[in-house]
Amino acid sequence: MTRSLPRIGLLITIIILATSVNMAAHQVLPSDTIHYQASIRATDPPVGPVRPVAEFEPTSHVMVRYPLGIPVALVAHLSHTTEVICLVSSTSQQNSATTSFNNGGVNMDKVTFMRVSTDSYWTRDYAPWFIIDGNDEFAVMDFVYNRPRPLDNQIPQYFANQEDYPYYAMPLQQTGGNYMTDGINIVAQTTLVYDENSSLGQTGVNNIMQQYMGAEVFYGIPDPNNTYIDHIDCWGKFLAPDKVLVRSVPTSHAQYNAIEQAANYFATRNCAWGYPWKVYRVNTPQNQPYSNSLIVNKKVFVPTMNSSHDAAALDVYRDALPGYEVIGVPGAYMTPWESTDALHCRTHEIPDREMLYISHQPLWGEQGLDEVFSINAQIKAYSGQPLYSDSLKVVYKVNRGEWQAELLQELGNGDFTTMLGGFAPGDTIRYFIHAADQSGRSLDHPFTGAWDTHMFYITPDQIPPTI
Repeated sequence: MTRSLPRIGLLITIIILATSVNMAAHQVLPSDTIHYQASIRATDPPVGPVRPVAEFEPTSHVMVRYPLGIPVALVAHLSHTTEVICLVSSTSQQNSATTSFNNGGVNMDKVTFMRVSTDSYWTRDYAPWFIIDGNDEFAVMDFVYNRPRPLDNQIPQYFANQEDYPYYAMPLQQTGGNYMTDGINIVAQTTLVYDENSSLGQTGVNNIMQQYMGAEVFYGIPDPNNTYIDHIDCWGKFLAPDKVLVRSVPTSHAQYNAIEQAANYFATRNCAWGYPWKVYRVNTPQNQPYSNSLIVNKKVFVPTMNSSHDAAALDVYRDALPGYEVIGVPGAYMTPWESTDALHCRTHEIPDREMLYISHQPLWGEQGLDEVFSINAQIKAYSGQPLYSDSLKVVYKVNRGEWQAELLQELGNGDFTTMLGGFAPGDTIRYFIHAADQSGRSLDHPFTGAWDTHMFYITPDQIPPTI
């Protein structure tokens, strides 16, 4: 008679299966459905004010892990767009990755290997989040990863030590696939974060996110997909401080009402610039993971599914982000894209800690017929290099006229201003702010520049002419 496996051996077998390094796709594993009770490690919160750094801000690196969950062709694309950090556990893995990357056309001059063991390729979920703290320093924000993958869970602290970042850790169970920010003061997550930190209550979670992440406004949104994972990147994505992408489905789809409620959640709230979110919809009738994309500077990498809906999905991104290059990326044969696990889940951007940053509260909507309008901005060159004074300007046009420019005048402490005027009732003014520094970096506010500007209009004349 065959002997039964001892209980201890069975337990070890289950653990090994649940945390296998070479998982082919994000299947529904035991580690995906349980609430993992890890010991909470935390630091004091950073000195404020804190600003969360958004995915769509300037990026210096993208973090991936080998063995890959993404096609080598995507690594090649990334290596010609920015730099790539590849996590490997050993010299043999690094050698294998190097061979694969060379064969796949990767620019190896842009690849850095980081020798550290991991449990999985879902860098989105376990890699560090980034803030700018009250000392005006880029810093790593850690959290307790909500999966029983201890090697993955130590990546943020390891990265901070290796790259010399200030390190903070919040006392929350979290996962990167369920986090997005506008880069100003809004953070959005599904209510999974409340479920996994239930002892704190919603107010407790919100307060911690405010203290550690600068989330002055916190969106806790019921997940509309009704799947096991409840990650916000499976159905939504911030594209800019005033733009959000939300999936759509036919009325016959089981989740139609819930998804429409999620879209309406944003449509009925104001972005940090003071007006309602611009909500873009991408059709996902067979649960295609089109929202699970990656923005790297002026490129957007979108997972495609060999579907008749792929082209329309890419066009939605082009409409929302004019001037950006939108690239469709098919999944790899051995690690295909899934509806709950695609390109965004398996990559993680690292912000450019020497970025150029512009803070500006735009003029928008209807404005009275003032003689002049003040345009104020704060401009920071985190490279430490001087700004080019002749690059600091507001570029604008009136109605369908030619582009004009007004130089910004420095007020001190990184504050700048200029005046626009001479407008007539009913005029529409489109404008953006431009800056450049001596590190070679340049930036527009909004990021789309002349392609999609800030806009306001002058109150039309309501007084009839005297005859």
